[in-house]
Amino acid sequence: MVRTAVVFPPVALVARVSGLPSKKDHTVTATFANDALSAELAAYNYAFCELELPWRWDATTLSQLKSVATDSDVVGAYVERSQAHLLRAYEKAFLRDLVLAARDRYRQETFGAAA
Repeated sequence: MVRTAVVFPPVALVARVSGLPSKKDHTVTATFANDALSAELAAYNYAFCELELPWRWDATTLSQLKSVATDSDVVGAYVERSQAHLLRAYEKAFLRDLVLAARDRYRQETFGAAA
């Protein structure tokens, strides 16, 4: 059996081509906004971009999700409400953990040990 490697373009290129913000855009947003919600949105949206998920949250979406779910399960609530088709192939916990890991990497890279 012959296996073919699939090569994806770098995340920054995907972000520019798709119109999604790049990591640099999120860093600027999070750095200049003295708002914890903006920083959190930047981290989530960067995680979605890194994982090549076509999701983009705004402040209203995140606030609504936080009103119905704990901080650690806003991704799970979003998947159940808006991306339920993914639950046929993936467990909610898997998707949540994947996004949270990417979000935490962004925080670590952007804010260092203080994140």
